[in-house]
Amino acid sequence: MEENYRICFAIPARLNSRRVPGKMLLEFDGKPLVRNVFDEVNSWGFDTFVVTDSKDIAEVIPGSNVICTGEALNGSHRLSMVDWDYDYIINVQGDMLGIEFDTVKPLIKGILNGDYEVGTLYTTGAEDNDVKVIHTDGVVHWFTRSGIGYGDRHLGVYAYRKDILKTYGNLIDAYPVEDLEQNRLTSLKFRAYKSIFNGVEINTIEDLSK
Repeated sequence: MEENYRICFAIPARLNSRRVPGKMLLEFDGKPLVRNVFDEVNSWGFDTFVVTDSKDIAEVIPGSNVICTGEALNGSHRLSMVDWDYDYIINVQGDMLGIEFDTVKPLIKGILNGDYEVGTLYTTGAEDNDVKVIHTDGVVHWFTRSGIGYGDRHLGVYAYRKDILKTYGNLIDAYPVEDLEQNRLTSLKFRAYKSIFNGVEINTIEDLSK
């Protein structure tokens, strides 16, 4: 079905991560983290871009695949600044080391059905420090990093319709205490799709040891 739509993948990347400063340029297998993720996603056959405000990050990605923006509130906000020439933009976090195309297949299949404005992914087995998505049969309610004892592990991959992504900066965060970018999207028709992720998200210093 994807051949009927223009789809691209976008990796928002900033240098000054709060939990692991400079993590996008930390080397894994001889390449910066963000380049590892970019090379994998780019191999899937879709147009792939890194969207950043960092010259240092831009230098490690092929020039035609870099989009430069100004400062942004978060990754979704950064992508909303771009005038995309695609029907759907799929946001993959630049710290998802080991992500594979099989991980994002359920999201592509689900979002192209047209019933939802935004889609994301989850897996089971959430730990206390994971971001968790609270949903009912996939219909998203909210997200939290708190150790509440329930919820599924959220994966940092999103699919936006082009027109919906443009509105991100005007959306209200219903759960500001959580300080999570995806909670701005909960006022929309937002669906989470179950998937499998065998890689590692580098969110904390402890994740580096994995």
